[in-house]
Amino acid sequence: MRPLLARIEVLIEALTHPNNIDELNNVKMVLAHKDLHFANIMYDTKTSQITSILDWEFAGIVPFTRWNPIKAFPWNAQHSPSSDQEWKRLWNMFVKRCQEQGVSILKDQEFSGPKQEAMQKAANFLRAIVEVCPRGEKLELAQGIWKDTFLEQVSAFDL
Repeated sequence: MRPLLARIEVLIEALTHPNNIDELNNVKMVLAHKDLHFANIMYDTKTSQITSILDWEFAGIVPFTRWNPIKAFPWNAQHSPSSDQEWKRLWNMFVKRCQEQGVSILKDQEFSGPKQEAMQKAANFLRAIVEVCPRGEKLELAQGIWKDTFLEQVSAFDL
């Protein structure tokens, strides 16, 4: 992944460039679990209440756009086409409930502009590469679509 270093430097320079600061920093901060999915939620079927949230090791204060960085909520921790369909169904249900209740979480998590979105996507894919490659896992993804997506997102900052 050494060829990515020059593009990482472009991203780092872009993050502090005066032309980008207003858009990139235009975000609310929030305490986030950052690994919230159904496997980490305890639910009492008798009372229909969430009784606890588990596994807070990744929690921290983050930009609101990062509260659900890999869109794990409401993932059921399974990889399959039917699991993907169930995720979409549950996400749509979550969106509908938020709208019915007047909860602004969905609006608050939107990116303020294309550069902010590109920055976050670039960071997501770079994080995946840096965390996964040293373990020798998913190298075909890291050397393929993850790298390509990172490079595509960084291109948003080319002058």
